[in-house]
Amino acid sequence: MLSSAIVQSVIITLITLGGWVMGLSILRTQKILKLFNTEPDKLSWQIMFLLMVFFLGGYSLCIYLTIARLIEWIPLLTGMVFFFGALFVFFSVTIYHNTLQRLFLVQEKYRTAKENAESTLFKLQETQQAQMQLIQRETMLALGTMVAGVAHEINNPVSFIHGNLEYLHQYSHDLLNLLATYASVYPNPDIKIVKALANSDLSFIQSDLPKLLNSMQVGTTRIGEIVELLSNFSRLNEADYKKADIHQGIDSTLVILQHRLNGSSRNSKPIAVIKEYGNIPKIFCNPRSLNQVFLNLINNSIDALIKKADILGQTTDETPTILIHTFHSEENQITISIVDNGCGMSEEICQSIFQPFFTTKPVGQGTGLGLSISHQIIVEQHGGSIKCTSIANQETKIDIRLPIKQAYNSNYSNAYSAK
Repeated sequence: MLSSAIVQSVIITLITLGGWVMGLSILRTQKILKLFNTEPDKLSWQIMFLLMVFFLGGYSLCIYLTIARLIEWIPLLTGMVFFFGALFVFFSVTIYHNTLQRLFLVQEKYRTAKENAESTLFKLQETQQAQMQLIQRETMLALGTMVAGVAHEINNPVSFIHGNLEYLHQYSHDLLNLLATYASVYPNPDIKIVKALANSDLSFIQSDLPKLLNSMQVGTTRIGEIVELLSNFSRLNEADYKKADIHQGIDSTLVILQHRLNGSSRNSKPIAVIKEYGNIPKIFCNPRSLNQVFLNLINNSIDALIKKADILGQTTDETPTILIHTFHSEENQITISIVDNGCGMSEEICQSIFQPFFTTKPVGQGTGLGLSISHQIIVEQHGGSIKCTSIANQETKIDIRLPIKQAYNSNYSNAYSAK
């Protein structure tokens, strides 16, 4: 049966295909051998390569024996092929086993490296948060100390002036009455007194001096109110957590930023601040840290308005405006919305602004910490939420929600207060 032409053709075809496949395997093994740099790793594959060369020779010999009808030699050749085939399988399994061991070792190293990287990243984030808290604390302490010192230095002379204005008002009133009495008793004074009265314009002084004193009193009262707002902003001598009036904190922050609101850029107009304060209760909070949030947010709004003014110049009649709206929400929360009609931002930037060290400002003009610290104060310290929505070249809106009843977070407060 093996001597029939059809069977021999089938056998030769199968052996030829096997030799072709083995030839491809030899070429692939040559490429694999080039990947090894050390002889111990290359040795097993070199043995595999020699076995495949032997098999290729066996295929060629088998084809020759079949064509030459030397069938009696095929069993011997088959036995040799089985023996070397077993060696081939053994080396294949050995190489596969070693490859798996190396793979598992690499996986273990990768797992260990990943755990170390995650641990390092977590420690870095903790260090980053601690640094932000320290920066925020030192910034507020420095600013609060400076503001408190300025308020104190202003308060002393203003209090002195304001306190003496009442006496000055009384003294001037008495002197004017004295002059009026003198004029009524001596209707025909000496010529020197007549000239002096003409030069001094006594009638104007009598009408204007009370107005002048009243204006001075109003001015010193206003300065006193500003000093009080500055003191409220600093809050150096108060407890970290207490019930506080949010509106008072916003007003004191606006006083601090008044010089920027008046127009600090060549192309910028004075910024209009619209306050729509709702009837909201006092909340348990850290007013000093909330003032830092208001300072950061309003500063950013001013920057956006100035940037838009620098871009558009005098080509627009739009009034730069900051709207501050507060109201009592239904979820037992208060909401503070700060809206500006500045340059706005894209959705991608809006989603990233609360990330640490993210900033769109040029190098040297922004640290990328202000909004990140604000997010930390609102969310972690006060259990609230802060959200940004913006339309490019139109407006930016920041919504802050704070719970009216807030439990004291001692762990965060201790970390925040520690130097």
